[in-house]
Amino acid sequence: MSRTPASPRTLAAAVASLACLTACTIGSPESAGGGGGCAALEGETITLVVPFSPGGGFDTAARIVADPLGAELNAQVIVENRPGAGGLLAINRLVNGPADGTQIAIMNGTGAAASVLGEAEGASFALTDLAYIGRVATEDTVLVRSPDGVHRTWDDVLAAEDFRFGSTGPGGADYVTATVLIEAFGLDGRIVTGFPGQSEARLALLQGDINGLTGPVDDRRGAIESGELVPVLNVTRERTEIAPDAPAAGEMALQPDQAALLEALLTLNELGRPLVAPASIARETLTCLRDAYTRAATNPQTVAAAQQQRRAIGYASGADLEGVVTRIDGVSEQFRQLLREAYRTAS
Repeated sequence: MSRTPASPRTLAAAVASLACLTACTIGSPESAGGGGGCAALEGETITLVVPFSPGGGFDTAARIVADPLGAELNAQVIVENRPGAGGLLAINRLVNGPADGTQIAIMNGTGAAASVLGEAEGASFALTDLAYIGRVATEDTVLVRSPDGVHRTWDDVLAAEDFRFGSTGPGGADYVTATVLIEAFGLDGRIVTGFPGQSEARLALLQGDINGLTGPVDDRRGAIESGELVPVLNVTRERTEIAPDAPAAGEMALQPDQAALLEALLTLNELGRPLVAPASIARETLTCLRDAYTRAATNPQTVAAAQQQRRAIGYASGADLEGVVTRIDGVSEQFRQLLREAYRTAS
């Protein structure tokens, strides 16, 4: 084994983000005007790759936006699942695939960014090898336990001996989050990997094979509301509405090194679950995809469809995500070294 306040977005917030596109990023593809690259996509079949198995949070999020995006493009957007290497395999293939707009993907932003920074095996791309269309969902994260778990509170976790985090593997956001929590708080903990998906990891948690599992609020909402899972920590700057009684990492009194590691993790989380294309895509085609996705993501029907799935469209523009990538590139060497050691130990 290896050691190593996200409430549903309102339509008003989405419209506010849309309004920002023309004012916030001068010179970005969104502000270039026109739909110059759309004619080439009309009538085409666009493959939206999900780097994980069907039925999970990424798959659900992709399917919520696929049809609205296709309608905006006058094209057919089909979802194709290509699991492997914690989501890295599909992104490697995307980067080296067609750059004509017919191949896009929803990416595990935290896991991919950490894999790149930590020089993980299987991450054969840079974040700048990708073009960012827009964010589908945020990555506000909670640490949960089973109702019968012996570690009832975050203080119990801090005092635990051999606290076992579950993870689908080094390419996943759950692996990155556990790695940072262990280091930042000096936990006596380790990461148990090898679960094919979150369903299997959750079963292991309920059976007592692991002690805690991290994941996005939206992916955990139903289980938390039903009492199947219990929040222990919000790995966020502020407490989330689904876990108001659990402390938030951002509200704790931390030493500078602790705070720097957690802030770097939260910066990675800002990428969330973005739609991406190869960076070599033509500017006019990227402009078309960005504009079409903005309209699709902020459409009231899309927002309502997400809410029916107990999810939220955590929209951010492609230009906003480029800014996040720039800030990720500036994270500390301490954070990078932590990730390198974690991935080296896992390999």
